[in-house]
Amino acid sequence: MDEGYSEELVSEILRKHPGMTRQELERLVEEKVREFGGIIRRDAALLLVAKELGVAVPREKMPRSLSTLRVRDVAAGFRGVDLEGYVIERSSLGLTKEGKPYLRFLFTDGEDAIRAVAWDDAARAAAGVSIGARVLLRKVSVTQRRGRLEVVLGRGSSLEVREPPSLHSLSELLSRFKARTEVLEVRKVFREAERTVLFCVDRRCNPVCLVLPPDAEVPEGSFVLSNFSEERFRGLRVLKCGRDCFLEALKEHAGECPPTALQDLVVKGQVAGYLLFGKPGGRLFLLTEGWQLLDLAMFSDAYLPSVKSFLGRAVELWGVTRGKTGLVASQFLQFQLLEEQVRMPEFHYTEKPLLAATGPISVRVTLISLKLRSKCLGGEPLFHLLALVDDGTASVQALSNSPGVLRELYSIEEGDLCEMSSEVIGKISDYVSSELRGADLYLEGLLVGAVNKLLLIHRVKVL
Repeated sequence: MDEGYSEELVSEILRKHPGMTRQELERLVEEKVREFGGIIRRDAALLLVAKELGVAVPREKMPRSLSTLRVRDVAAGFRGVDLEGYVIERSSLGLTKEGKPYLRFLFTDGEDAIRAVAWDDAARAAAGVSIGARVLLRKVSVTQRRGRLEVVLGRGSSLEVREPPSLHSLSELLSRFKARTEVLEVRKVFREAERTVLFCVDRRCNPVCLVLPPDAEVPEGSFVLSNFSEERFRGLRVLKCGRDCFLEALKEHAGECPPTALQDLVVKGQVAGYLLFGKPGGRLFLLTEGWQLLDLAMFSDAYLPSVKSFLGRAVELWGVTRGKTGLVASQFLQFQLLEEQVRMPEFHYTEKPLLAATGPISVRVTLISLKLRSKCLGGEPLFHLLALVDDGTASVQALSNSPGVLRELYSIEEGDLCEMSSEVIGKISDYVSSELRGADLYLEGLLVGAVNKLLLIHRVKVL
Protein backbone atom coordinates (compact mmCIF):
# COMPACT_ATOMS: atom_id res chain seq x y z
CA MET A 1 0.00 0.00 0.00
CA ASP A 2 1.63 3.26 -1.13
CA GLU A 3 1.95 6.37 1.02
CA GLY A 4 -0.61 8.30 -1.08
CA TYR A 5 -3.31 5.72 -0.49
CA SER A 6 -2.51 5.64 3.24
CA GLU A 7 -3.54 9.30 3.39
CA GLU A 8 -6.68 8.53 1.37
CA LEU A 9 -7.57 5.76 3.81
CA VAL A 10 -7.04 8.05 6.81
CA SER A 11 -9.36 10.63 5.22
CA GLU A 12 -11.98 7.96 4.48
CA ILE A 13 -11.91 6.67 8.07
CA LEU A 14 -12.29 10.19 9.49
CA ARG A 15 -15.12 10.91 7.03
CA LYS A 16 -17.05 7.82 8.13
CA HIS A 17 -16.29 8.50 11.82
CA PRO A 18 -16.69 12.28 12.14
CA GLY A 19 -16.34 12.14 15.90
CA MET A 20 -12.80 10.71 15.66
CA THR A 21 -9.77 12.96 15.53
CA ARG A 22 -6.60 12.24 13.58
CA GLN A 23 -4.72 11.91 16.89
CA GLU A 24 -7.16 9.24 18.10
CA LEU A 25 -6.77 7.33 14.85
CA GLU A 26 -2.97 7.47 15.16
CA ARG A 27 -3.29 6.11 18.69
CA LEU A 28 -5.36 3.16 17.43
CA VAL A 29 -2.77 2.44 14.74
CA GLU A 30 0.10 2.52 17.28
CA GLU A 31 -1.84 0.20 19.59
CA LYS A 32 -2.32 -2.24 16.70
CA VAL A 33 1.42 -2.22 15.95
CA ARG A 34 2.14 -2.97 19.62
CA GLU A 35 -0.53 -5.68 19.62
CA PHE A 36 1.49 -7.52 16.93
CA GLY A 37 4.73 -7.14 18.85
CA GLY A 38 6.01 -4.40 16.58
CA ILE A 39 6.52 -6.72 13.60
CA ILE A 40 3.94 -5.18 11.25
CA ARG A 41 4.33 -1.98 9.29
CA ARG A 42 2.27 1.12 10.02
CA ASP A 43 0.31 0.81 6.73
CA ALA A 44 -0.60 -2.77 7.63
CA ALA A 45 -1.78 -1.65 11.08
CA LEU A 46 -3.84 1.14 9.48
CA LEU A 47 -5.49 -1.42 7.22
CA LEU A 48 -6.49 -3.59 10.19
CA VAL A 49 -7.88 -0.58 12.07
CA ALA A 50 -9.89 0.44 8.98
CA LYS A 51 -11.33 -3.05 8.72
CA GLU A 52 -12.34 -3.03 12.41
CA LEU A 53 -14.01 0.36 11.88
CA GLY A 54 -16.00 -0.95 8.93
CA VAL A 55 -14.14 0.90 6.19
CA ALA A 56 -13.79 -1.22 3.05
CA VAL A 57 -10.44 -1.35 1.25
CA PRO A 58 -10.32 -2.34 -2.45
CA ARG A 59 -8.36 -5.57 -3.06
CA GLU A 60 -5.88 -3.83 -5.41
CA LYS A 61 -4.97 -1.47 -2.57
CA MET A 62 -4.22 -4.27 -0.12
CA PRO A 63 -0.51 -4.59 0.83
CA ARG A 64 1.09 -7.80 -0.37
CA SER A 65 2.26 -8.58 3.15
CA LEU A 66 1.35 -7.42 6.62
CA SER A 67 4.79 -8.23 7.96
CA THR A 68 7.94 -7.09 6.14
CA LEU A 69 10.47 -7.35 8.98
CA ARG A 70 14.00 -6.43 9.85
CA VAL A 71 16.32 -9.35 10.54
CA ARG A 72 16.74 -8.26 14.15
CA ASP A 73 12.96 -8.61 14.69
CA VAL A 74 12.55 -12.24 13.63
CA ALA A 75 12.14 -15.10 16.06
CA ALA A 76 11.66 -18.85 15.79
CA GLY A 77 8.07 -19.70 14.96
CA PHE A 78 7.35 -16.73 12.69
CA ARG A 79 5.42 -17.73 9.56
CA GLY A 80 4.33 -15.93 6.40
CA VAL A 81 6.63 -12.94 6.89
CA ASP A 82 8.60 -10.98 4.28
CA LEU A 83 12.24 -9.92 4.39
CA GLU A 84 14.03 -7.59 2.00
CA GLY A 85 17.79 -7.30 1.66
CA TYR A 86 20.86 -8.78 -0.02
CA VAL A 87 22.26 -12.24 -0.73
CA ILE A 88 25.94 -12.08 0.31
CA GLU A 89 26.79 -15.79 0.30
CA ARG A 90 25.24 -18.79 -1.41
CA SER A 91 25.79 -22.39 -2.35
CA SER A 92 25.12 -24.04 -5.66
CA LEU A 93 21.80 -25.84 -6.14
CA GLY A 94 21.95 -29.18 -4.33
CA LEU A 95 19.80 -32.29 -4.09
CA THR A 96 18.99 -34.39 -1.05
CA LYS A 97 19.24 -38.19 -1.21
CA GLU A 98 15.55 -38.17 -2.09
CA GLY A 99 16.15 -35.78 -5.00
CA LYS A 100 14.66 -32.73 -3.26
CA PRO A 101 16.34 -29.49 -4.48
CA TYR A 102 17.72 -27.05 -1.92
CA LEU A 103 19.98 -24.00 -1.79
CA ARG A 104 21.53 -22.31 1.23
CA PHE A 105 22.44 -18.64 1.41
CA LEU A 106 23.33 -15.81 3.78
CA PHE A 107 20.92 -12.88 3.82
CA THR A 108 21.36 -9.40 5.24
CA ASP A 109 19.12 -6.35 5.44
CA GLY A 110 22.18 -4.13 5.81
CA GLU A 111 22.07 -4.17 9.61
CA ASP A 112 22.03 -7.86 10.57
CA ALA A 113 22.55 -11.16 8.78
CA ILE A 114 20.77 -14.52 8.97
CA ARG A 115 21.20 -17.93 7.35
CA ALA A 116 18.49 -19.09 4.95
CA VAL A 117 17.56 -22.24 3.05
CA ALA A 118 15.26 -22.51 0.05
CA TRP A 119 13.50 -25.72 -0.99
CA ASP A 120 11.85 -26.99 -4.19
CA ASP A 121 10.59 -24.18 -6.47
CA ALA A 122 12.05 -21.49 -4.21
CA ALA A 123 15.45 -23.23 -4.44
CA ARG A 124 15.25 -23.30 -8.23
CA ALA A 125 14.43 -19.60 -8.23
CA ALA A 126 17.31 -18.86 -5.85
CA ALA A 127 19.71 -20.72 -8.14
CA GLY A 128 19.42 -17.87 -10.63
CA VAL A 129 20.22 -15.14 -8.07
CA SER A 130 23.63 -13.48 -8.21
CA ILE A 131 25.55 -12.70 -5.05
CA GLY A 132 25.01 -9.06 -4.11
CA ALA A 133 21.50 -8.89 -5.61
CA ARG A 134 18.78 -7.16 -3.60
CA VAL A 135 15.90 -9.59 -3.10
CA LEU A 136 12.47 -9.78 -1.50
CA LEU A 137 11.72 -13.01 0.36
CA ARG A 138 7.96 -13.54 0.55
CA LYS A 139 5.97 -15.66 3.00
CA VAL A 140 8.97 -17.23 4.69
CA SER A 141 9.10 -18.91 8.08
CA VAL A 142 11.76 -18.78 10.77
CA THR A 143 13.07 -21.84 12.60
CA GLN A 144 15.94 -22.64 14.90
CA ARG A 145 18.67 -24.94 13.53
CA ARG A 146 21.75 -25.99 15.47
CA GLY A 147 21.22 -23.22 17.99
CA ARG A 148 20.74 -20.36 15.52
CA LEU A 149 17.85 -18.82 13.63
CA GLU A 150 17.29 -19.78 10.01
CA VAL A 151 14.90 -18.44 7.40
CA VAL A 152 13.08 -21.15 5.44
CA LEU A 153 11.59 -20.70 1.98
CA GLY A 154 9.21 -23.60 1.53
CA ARG A 155 5.85 -24.26 -0.10
CA GLY A 156 4.14 -20.97 -0.80
CA SER A 157 7.32 -18.93 -0.37
CA SER A 158 8.87 -16.97 -3.21
CA LEU A 159 11.98 -14.97 -3.99
CA GLU A 160 11.95 -11.84 -6.12
CA VAL A 161 15.02 -9.96 -7.34
CA ARG A 162 14.53 -6.23 -6.75
CA GLU A 163 17.93 -4.94 -7.90
CA PRO A 164 20.86 -6.58 -9.74
CA PRO A 165 24.16 -6.80 -7.85
CA SER A 166 26.50 -3.83 -7.59
CA LEU A 167 30.16 -4.64 -7.05
CA HIS A 168 30.61 -1.52 -4.94
CA SER A 169 27.71 -2.33 -2.60
CA LEU A 170 28.74 -6.00 -2.42
CA SER A 171 32.29 -5.05 -1.41
CA GLU A 172 30.90 -2.73 1.25
CA LEU A 173 28.64 -5.47 2.64
CA LEU A 174 31.45 -8.05 2.64
CA SER A 175 33.60 -5.65 4.66
CA ARG A 176 30.88 -5.47 7.33
CA PHE A 177 29.57 -9.03 7.49
CA LYS A 178 31.44 -12.30 7.85
CA ALA A 179 30.59 -14.26 4.72
CA ARG A 180 32.36 -17.01 2.82
CA THR A 181 32.39 -14.89 -0.31
CA GLU A 182 35.32 -13.39 -2.18
CA VAL A 183 35.72 -11.21 -5.23
CA LEU A 184 38.79 -12.51 -7.08
CA GLU A 185 40.75 -11.80 -10.24
CA VAL A 186 42.51 -14.64 -12.10
CA ARG A 187 46.20 -14.10 -12.84
CA LYS A 188 47.48 -17.62 -13.64
CA VAL A 189 45.87 -21.01 -14.31
CA PHE A 190 47.45 -24.47 -14.12
CA ARG A 191 45.47 -27.60 -15.00
CA GLU A 192 46.43 -30.95 -13.49
CA ALA A 193 44.91 -34.42 -13.73
CA GLU A 194 43.23 -34.21 -10.33
CA ARG A 195 42.75 -30.46 -9.86
CA THR A 196 42.90 -27.02 -11.41
CA VAL A 197 45.02 -24.43 -9.57
CA LEU A 198 44.36 -20.70 -9.96
CA PHE A 199 46.59 -17.96 -8.62
CA CYS A 200 44.43 -14.90 -7.98
CA VAL A 201 44.28 -11.57 -6.18
CA ASP A 202 41.40 -10.61 -3.90
CA ARG A 203 39.69 -7.23 -3.71
CA ARG A 204 42.44 -5.97 -1.37
CA CYS A 205 45.12 -7.12 -3.86
CA ASN A 206 46.31 -9.94 -1.58
CA PRO A 207 47.49 -13.20 -3.22
CA VAL A 208 45.08 -16.15 -3.11
CA CYS A 209 45.45 -19.71 -4.35
CA LEU A 210 42.17 -21.29 -5.51
CA VAL A 211 41.80 -25.03 -6.06
CA LEU A 212 38.97 -26.19 -8.35
CA PRO A 213 37.92 -29.64 -9.55
CA PRO A 214 39.85 -30.76 -12.67
CA ASP A 215 36.81 -30.39 -14.96
CA ALA A 216 35.71 -27.01 -13.57
CA GLU A 217 35.01 -24.16 -15.95
CA VAL A 218 37.70 -21.56 -15.31
CA PRO A 219 36.56 -17.93 -15.35
CA GLU A 220 38.47 -15.17 -17.09
CA GLY A 221 39.16 -11.89 -15.34
CA SER A 222 37.10 -11.11 -12.22
CA PHE A 223 34.61 -13.44 -10.55
CA VAL A 224 32.71 -14.03 -7.32
CA LEU A 225 33.40 -17.17 -5.29
CA SER A 226 31.20 -18.31 -2.43
CA ASN A 227 30.66 -21.20 -0.01
CA PHE A 228 34.29 -22.35 -0.14
CA SER A 229 36.58 -23.91 2.45
CA GLU A 230 39.72 -22.08 3.50
CA GLU A 231 43.16 -22.89 4.91
CA ARG A 232 46.54 -21.20 5.12
CA PHE A 233 50.01 -22.39 4.20
CA ARG A 234 52.81 -20.23 5.59
CA GLY A 235 50.75 -17.09 5.09
CA LEU A 236 49.34 -18.09 1.70
CA ARG A 237 45.55 -18.04 1.70
CA VAL A 238 44.20 -21.18 0.01
CA LEU A 239 40.53 -21.50 -1.01
CA LYS A 240 39.06 -24.85 -2.06
CA CYS A 241 35.89 -25.16 -4.08
CA GLY A 242 33.85 -28.33 -3.53
CA ARG A 243 30.56 -29.52 -5.01
CA ASP A 244 28.48 -26.94 -3.04
CA CYS A 245 30.75 -24.05 -3.99
CA PHE A 246 29.33 -21.24 -6.16
CA LEU A 247 31.36 -19.39 -8.79
CA GLU A 248 30.11 -16.63 -11.08
CA ALA A 249 32.04 -14.51 -13.57
CA LEU A 250 31.68 -10.73 -13.31
CA LYS A 251 30.98 -8.47 -16.25
CA GLU A 252 32.79 -5.58 -14.59
CA HIS A 253 36.45 -5.47 -13.58
CA ALA A 254 36.90 -5.98 -9.84
CA GLY A 255 39.80 -3.60 -9.28
CA GLU A 256 43.17 -2.30 -10.33
CA CYS A 257 45.71 -4.49 -8.54
CA PRO A 258 49.30 -3.93 -9.73
CA PRO A 259 51.16 -6.63 -11.72
CA THR A 260 53.43 -7.09 -8.69
CA ALA A 261 50.56 -8.24 -6.42
CA LEU A 262 51.68 -11.89 -6.77
CA GLN A 263 55.42 -11.31 -6.84
CA ASP A 264 55.99 -13.05 -3.47
CA LEU A 265 54.54 -16.28 -4.91
CA VAL A 266 56.77 -16.39 -7.99
CA VAL A 267 60.51 -16.84 -8.62
CA LYS A 268 62.41 -17.13 -11.90
CA GLY A 269 65.72 -18.71 -12.81
CA GLN A 270 67.49 -21.74 -14.22
CA VAL A 271 67.20 -25.06 -12.43
CA ALA A 272 70.83 -25.64 -11.49
CA GLY A 273 70.55 -28.73 -9.31
CA TYR A 274 68.75 -30.46 -6.47
CA LEU A 275 69.49 -32.09 -3.15
CA LEU A 276 67.49 -35.05 -1.82
CA PHE A 277 66.36 -35.17 1.80
CA GLY A 278 66.57 -38.38 3.81
CA LYS A 279 62.86 -37.82 4.48
CA PRO A 280 60.38 -36.97 1.70
CA GLY A 281 61.31 -33.93 -0.33
CA GLY A 282 64.46 -32.11 -1.22
CA ARG A 283 66.00 -28.76 -2.03
CA LEU A 284 65.91 -27.11 -5.45
CA PHE A 285 68.69 -24.74 -6.48
CA LEU A 286 67.70 -21.96 -8.84
CA LEU A 287 70.32 -19.85 -10.61
CA THR A 288 69.45 -16.16 -11.01
CA GLU A 289 71.26 -13.18 -12.49
CA GLY A 290 74.80 -12.49 -11.35
CA TRP A 291 75.47 -16.16 -10.48
CA GLN A 292 73.25 -15.83 -7.42
CA LEU A 293 71.60 -18.95 -6.07
CA LEU A 294 68.11 -19.35 -4.62
CA ASP A 295 67.23 -22.52 -2.81
CA LEU A 296 63.70 -23.79 -2.40
CA ALA A 297 62.79 -26.37 0.26
CA MET A 298 60.24 -28.98 -0.85
CA PHE A 299 58.77 -31.25 1.81
CA SER A 300 57.23 -33.70 -0.63
CA ASP A 301 58.63 -36.09 -3.23
CA ALA A 302 55.84 -35.13 -5.64
CA TYR A 303 57.80 -32.30 -7.28
CA LEU A 304 61.20 -34.03 -7.56
CA PRO A 305 60.58 -35.64 -10.98
CA SER A 306 59.64 -32.19 -12.34
CA VAL A 307 62.82 -30.73 -10.88
CA LYS A 308 64.89 -33.37 -12.67
CA SER A 309 63.08 -32.86 -15.98
CA PHE A 310 63.75 -29.10 -15.86
CA LEU A 311 67.46 -29.36 -14.97
CA GLY A 312 69.35 -26.67 -16.87
CA ARG A 313 66.19 -24.94 -18.08
CA ALA A 314 64.83 -21.48 -17.39
CA VAL A 315 61.59 -21.73 -15.41
CA GLU A 316 59.07 -19.68 -13.53
CA LEU A 317 57.96 -21.25 -10.26
CA TRP A 318 54.49 -20.44 -8.93
CA GLY A 319 53.28 -21.29 -5.43
CA VAL A 320 56.45 -20.31 -3.59
CA THR A 321 56.13 -19.11 0.01
CA ARG A 322 58.57 -17.28 2.23
CA GLY A 323 59.66 -19.10 5.38
CA LYS A 324 61.83 -17.83 8.21
CA THR A 325 64.90 -19.54 6.74
CA GLY A 326 64.18 -19.14 3.04
CA LEU A 327 61.84 -20.17 0.25
CA VAL A 328 59.42 -23.05 0.84
CA ALA A 329 57.32 -24.79 -1.81
CA SER A 330 53.60 -24.87 -1.13
CA GLN A 331 51.53 -27.94 -1.98
CA PHE A 332 50.48 -26.05 -5.12
CA LEU A 333 53.94 -25.57 -6.62
CA GLN A 334 53.85 -25.19 -10.41
CA PHE A 335 56.65 -25.16 -13.01
CA GLN A 336 56.34 -23.09 -16.15
CA LEU A 337 59.02 -23.35 -18.81
CA LEU A 338 60.04 -19.86 -19.90
CA GLU A 339 61.84 -20.82 -23.10
CA GLU A 340 61.07 -24.18 -24.66
CA GLN A 341 64.56 -25.15 -25.81
CA VAL A 342 66.72 -23.21 -23.36
CA ARG A 343 69.25 -25.21 -21.38
CA MET A 344 72.42 -24.27 -19.57
CA PRO A 345 74.79 -22.59 -22.02
CA GLU A 346 78.13 -24.10 -22.90
CA PHE A 347 80.23 -22.50 -20.20
CA HIS A 348 83.80 -21.37 -20.73
CA TYR A 349 85.54 -22.73 -17.67
CA THR A 350 88.38 -20.55 -16.40
CA GLU A 351 90.97 -21.82 -13.96
CA LYS A 352 90.47 -19.86 -10.74
CA PRO A 353 90.97 -20.41 -6.99
CA LEU A 354 87.89 -21.26 -4.95
CA LEU A 355 88.41 -18.39 -2.54
CA ALA A 356 87.98 -15.61 -5.08
CA ALA A 357 86.07 -17.24 -7.94
CA THR A 358 82.44 -16.93 -9.04
CA GLY A 359 80.81 -18.42 -12.10
CA PRO A 360 82.22 -21.11 -14.42
CA ILE A 361 85.56 -22.41 -13.17
CA SER A 362 87.99 -25.27 -13.59
CA VAL A 363 89.97 -26.21 -10.53
CA ARG A 364 92.19 -28.93 -9.07
CA VAL A 365 91.01 -29.95 -5.61
CA THR A 366 91.49 -32.52 -2.89
CA LEU A 367 88.43 -34.58 -1.97
CA ILE A 368 87.67 -34.41 1.75
CA SER A 369 84.30 -36.24 1.80
CA LEU A 370 81.82 -37.72 -0.65
CA LYS A 371 78.24 -39.01 -0.28
CA LEU A 372 75.74 -40.52 -2.73
CA ARG A 373 71.99 -40.41 -2.05
CA SER A 374 69.30 -41.67 -4.42
CA LYS A 375 65.58 -42.25 -4.70
CA CYS A 376 63.46 -44.13 -7.20
CA LEU A 377 60.10 -42.46 -7.85
CA GLY A 378 57.76 -44.23 -10.23
CA GLY A 379 60.68 -46.01 -11.87
CA GLU A 380 62.55 -42.71 -12.34
CA PRO A 381 66.00 -42.55 -10.66
CA LEU A 382 66.98 -39.37 -8.85
CA PHE A 383 70.29 -38.83 -7.11
CA HIS A 384 72.75 -36.30 -5.83
CA LEU A 385 76.45 -36.44 -5.08
CA LEU A 386 77.50 -34.20 -2.22
CA ALA A 387 81.19 -33.57 -1.60
CA LEU A 388 83.50 -31.32 0.36
CA VAL A 389 86.55 -30.22 -1.64
CA ASP A 390 89.58 -28.00 -0.95
CA ASP A 391 92.00 -26.34 -3.38
CA GLY A 392 94.33 -24.88 -0.75
CA THR A 393 92.57 -21.48 -0.71
CA ALA A 394 89.16 -22.56 0.56
CA SER A 395 86.99 -25.55 1.36
CA VAL A 396 83.72 -25.58 -0.57
CA GLN A 397 80.70 -27.86 -0.66
CA ALA A 398 80.12 -29.37 -4.09
CA LEU A 399 76.96 -30.87 -5.59
CA SER A 400 76.25 -32.82 -8.76
CA ASN A 401 73.21 -34.44 -10.39
CA SER A 402 75.18 -35.30 -13.54
CA PRO A 403 75.00 -38.93 -14.78
CA GLY A 404 78.54 -38.46 -16.16
CA VAL A 405 79.92 -37.51 -12.75
CA LEU A 406 78.09 -40.49 -11.20
CA ARG A 407 79.67 -42.77 -13.80
CA GLU A 408 83.21 -41.34 -13.30
CA LEU A 409 83.22 -41.57 -9.51
CA TYR A 410 81.07 -44.65 -8.84
CA SER A 411 81.16 -46.61 -12.11
CA ILE A 412 77.34 -46.75 -11.93
CA GLU A 413 74.89 -45.86 -14.67
CA GLU A 414 72.00 -43.69 -13.57
CA GLY A 415 69.46 -46.23 -14.83
CA ASP A 416 70.93 -48.91 -12.56
CA LEU A 417 70.01 -47.04 -9.38
CA CYS A 418 66.40 -48.23 -9.44
CA GLU A 419 67.65 -51.83 -9.69
CA MET A 420 69.62 -51.54 -6.43
CA SER A 421 68.35 -51.57 -2.88
CA SER A 422 69.08 -48.64 -0.60
CA GLU A 423 71.31 -50.93 1.46
CA VAL A 424 73.45 -51.80 -1.58
CA ILE A 425 73.71 -48.16 -2.64
CA GLY A 426 74.72 -47.21 0.89
CA LYS A 427 77.54 -49.78 0.91
CA ILE A 428 78.79 -48.61 -2.51
CA SER A 429 78.70 -45.00 -1.35
CA ASP A 430 80.69 -45.77 1.80
CA TYR A 431 83.25 -47.83 -0.12
CA VAL A 432 83.87 -45.21 -2.83
CA SER A 433 84.05 -42.46 -0.23
CA SER A 434 86.77 -44.30 1.71
CA GLU A 435 88.68 -45.12 -1.49
CA LEU A 436 88.65 -41.59 -2.88
CA ARG A 437 89.09 -39.62 0.33
CA GLY A 438 92.22 -37.52 -0.09
CA ALA A 439 92.36 -38.05 -3.87
CA ASP A 440 93.03 -35.22 -6.28
CA LEU A 441 90.23 -34.31 -8.66
CA TYR A 442 89.95 -32.02 -11.64
CA LEU A 443 86.56 -30.30 -11.61
CA GLU A 444 84.63 -28.15 -14.04
CA GLY A 445 81.54 -26.51 -12.74
CA LEU A 446 79.71 -23.42 -11.61
CA LEU A 447 80.70 -21.72 -8.37
CA VAL A 448 77.75 -19.76 -7.03
CA GLY A 449 76.69 -17.93 -3.90
CA ALA A 450 78.25 -15.06 -2.00
CA VAL A 451 78.91 -16.24 1.57
CA ASN A 452 78.11 -19.96 1.59
CA LYS A 453 79.48 -20.94 -1.80
CA LEU A 454 78.33 -24.03 -3.65
CA LEU A 455 80.20 -25.67 -6.54
CA LEU A 456 77.81 -27.28 -9.03
CA ILE A 457 79.94 -29.98 -10.67
CA HIS A 458 79.39 -30.55 -14.38
CA ARG A 459 82.42 -32.73 -15.09
CA VAL A 460 85.01 -34.50 -12.98
CA LYS A 461 88.21 -36.47 -13.50
CA VAL A 462 90.07 -38.47 -10.89
CA LEU A 463 93.79 -37.63 -11.09
